[in-house]
Amino acid sequence: MQTRCRAVSNQFFRLLLFLLVAIPAAHASAQEAAPPSQASDAAYTDLRCHGLGSNDTDGSLLAKLCEFALSYHRLLPDFIAQQTTTSRDARSSTVITAQVVFREGREYYSQLTINGNPVPTDKASLPRNVRFTSAGEFGSMLVDLFAVPGTAEFKFRKMATLQNLPVAIYEFRVPEEKNFFWTISDTNQRTLQPEFRGQVWLDRATGRPLREELEPIHLPRDWSVSSIKTVTDYAMTKVKDVGTFLLPTRSESTACIANRSLLNNPCTTNTLVFHDYQKFTTTTRILDATQEP
Repeated sequence: MQTRCRAVSNQFFRLLLFLLVAIPAAHASAQEAAPPSQASDAAYTDLRCHGLGSNDTDGSLLAKLCEFALSYHRLLPDFIAQQTTTSRDARSSTVITAQVVFREGREYYSQLTINGNPVPTDKASLPRNVRFTSAGEFGSMLVDLFAVPGTAEFKFRKMATLQNLPVAIYEFRVPEEKNFFWTISDTNQRTLQPEFRGQVWLDRATGRPLREELEPIHLPRDWSVSSIKTVTDYAMTKVKDVGTFLLPTRSESTACIANRSLLNNPCTTNTLVFHDYQKFTTTTRILDATQEP
C-alpha cells in the first residue's frame, strides 16, 4: 500500500463502531418460566407492550418483540463465546480471534490473536489493513428501542423466509433527536448519535428476532466515513451447562471511507462468527470491551 493510502488507512482502521444497540443476544427458551420474584417485571413489560402494532399485518409480533426486549436482562445468563473476525478489503485479509465474555449486560474480550499470533491485551493494536472494529453484537438495542415509548417508528414491510422459517420483516427508524443510545466514534475523538434506520426479521410463530440490519443515515459531509451497515443473524443456540438461548451466530459490518479518491477500494467488511458458547466462570481473565483492542 502506498504511503498516502496507508496514512489514511491508519486513521480509518481505528474507527470504532460502538454498536451498543445490536439486538439483544439471548432469549430464554419457551420452556423456561420466570421465577415469582420477577412478577413485577412481567407486569411492567405487559403494560409497555400491550397493543403495540395492533393495526399492522401480524401486528402482534411487534408486541412479542417488545416483550422479548424488555425481558432481556432477566433472562440472559452470563456466558463465554469464541469470536472469529475476518476483515477484508480488495488487497488483504486479516483474521482476529478473541474470547468474548458476556457478563451482567456487558462485553469483555481476552485471548486476542491476529493471524494466529497471540497479542498481549495491554499492547494490542490492529494491523494497518484492518480499518475498523465493532463491538456490541451482544448489546441491548431493542431494550432502548422500547424502553421509551415512541423512540422508534416501526412499519411492516413484507413476509419472507429466513432459516427455513416464515418471517415478517419490519422497518424501523430512530430520528436523531431520539437517539440517546447508539454512538459511533472516530480516531479524532468525534462522536455522533445519528439518525439511523434498520430492519428486523421476526419469526412469525414466536416474534423472536432472527436478523437485524442497521445503518446510520444523513452523516455529516465532513465525517470520515460515508456509510456503515451491519447485519446480524441470530439462532437458538446451546450454551454448554446453561441451556438454549437466542444468540448471535454471525455478523457482517461494512464501512466505506468518505474520500474515495484516496483509496482504490474505500470499503472494508468485517465478518464475525460466534461459536462454542459455554457457561461463564469467574476464573476467566477478561478485558473490558470499551478498552481499545
